[in-house]
Amino acid sequence: MVLEEKHQKMAIEIIQNNRKKKSCNTCYDRGYIGFTPEKTVVPCDKCIDVEKAMEEWKKYVSQDQKLKEDFKELFEEEKEEVNESTDKIEHSEHKEYHSQSVDIKPQKKPTVKKETIIKTTKSTTVRKSGNR
Repeated sequence: MVLEEKHQKMAIEIIQNNRKKKSCNTCYDRGYIGFTPEKTVVPCDKCIDVEKAMEEWKKYVSQDQKLKEDFKELFEEEKEEVNESTDKIEHSEHKEYHSQSVDIKPQKKPTVKKETIIKTTKSTTVRKSGNR
């Protein structure tokens, strides 16, 4: 799938309509960083409200059947997000169940005192007074 030039222009227009700030050193004030090999536009995440831009892009894509087929993964993510939210709820219920169970504290290992043998030796060095 290669994005046609008229759709590229529309994508750039959507991106530029959703700019948060006017000056950006990342994208050099264009609003987009560049293009992918499929000729889709890569928006700058520093100066673009990417969520709003994606919502507008989804609306634009949904109007054209060919684009909708090419970008079907945009619409599949919405279904996955619903499944992920139910998974999070089930996970939190599972976590609550386990938090109600008896807490088992880890046992400390008994400390073993090691016998140490210290040998002392007498010094055999004899110092004469005055010499150091």
